[in-house]
Amino acid sequence: METKIYQNHHSNASLDSVVKMLNESAKKSFEDATPIPAAVNHSVEFYNHEQDRIFNQEWICIGRTDEIPNTGDYLTHDIAGTPILIVRQESSEIMGFVNVCAHRFTYLVSKQTGNAFAFTCPNHAWTYALDGTLKHAPFMEMKNDFDIESHRLKTLSTEVWEGFIYITLAKDPSKKVAPSLEELRKKIVGQYDMASYKTLIRESMSWDANWKNLIENFTESYHVPIAHHKTFANHKKAIEDYVCGEDNDHYCYHYAPQEAESGPGAAHPNNTKLEGPWRRTMVDFCIFPNHLITLMPDYLWWISVMPEGINRFKATWGVAVPPEILKEIPEAEYDEWVQQMTNYMETANNEDKLLVQGLNRGTGSRILPEGTLHPIEKNLWQFTKYLARISG
Repeated sequence: METKIYQNHHSNASLDSVVKMLNESAKKSFEDATPIPAAVNHSVEFYNHEQDRIFNQEWICIGRTDEIPNTGDYLTHDIAGTPILIVRQESSEIMGFVNVCAHRFTYLVSKQTGNAFAFTCPNHAWTYALDGTLKHAPFMEMKNDFDIESHRLKTLSTEVWEGFIYITLAKDPSKKVAPSLEELRKKIVGQYDMASYKTLIRESMSWDANWKNLIENFTESYHVPIAHHKTFANHKKAIEDYVCGEDNDHYCYHYAPQEAESGPGAAHPNNTKLEGPWRRTMVDFCIFPNHLITLMPDYLWWISVMPEGINRFKATWGVAVPPEILKEIPEAEYDEWVQQMTNYMETANNEDKLLVQGLNRGTGSRILPEGTLHPIEKNLWQFTKYLARISG
């Protein structure tokens, strides 16, 4: 079924006008803050601009390290139309490549994940080692002075942080992931030891909305008691208890404790890392531009959001749990347990889908009120400030 693309009053807004509106919005104090200007989510010129400034330059989360634990394990992904291949090396290093053959740029690896000892192009059987070097190019000896060592897969910068794999299309990245997120690690998320969590689920979904609409939805929990009555609202976190984190160029976060000190959402008795209220506290955070994480003592849920058009995005998401939780699941019950967790997360996604697509449709209006933000929607204001900074 073909997706309907909604054209509206904002679609033809010029880049200069949208950037100006964004800057004016970002300059407001949080007390006076208003929602992200509607044209930011609908302008064709701004969409093309953010592909260049954001997705062709920033670090993008691809997945988790434990998804590719063995030599030759790989994942594929797409960033702004560029197909990506990441591969676990014999040295245990993770390397990233543009997922196209160095001959005539045929898409190289079509499977989402797997294991290989080499990668062979389906077009002319050019074959590459795990480190991207060309090992075999049939009949290329017929070409004068062909040097096999001069042709290899295009390597991309790759970095690992807290168990997550990031990659950037930038030739010379202006920053590193770990130093940019060090304060977040030290102050908040490091105590959870996310890198030790074990991945259970990796899925994807495509929705009819701008990619930023999902960022807006995820970075505020004001909607949780209303929209998530089948899922997250059951943890009973009081709106008054939410704390929004400090301003930062690279991330934003908020957190709140739940009522129950045991059961779902609370730390396992064998968890010796978390202390006090943190043993029942959830942290929601966004690593700019598009990596979303709900971190809890008993699981984490992550999403990497990629635009597929102005009014369409694809979100890859996964769930991981601490090892002490996993140890208690009987082998005979494991598949059913994972399926129940998958069903739970899909229910939560469906609860959000209505809101996210509604935000996209609503902001398409030519006439809108001024809007305002709730005190626990500070992360939206921080995301607006990031967009203004990166787009200027």
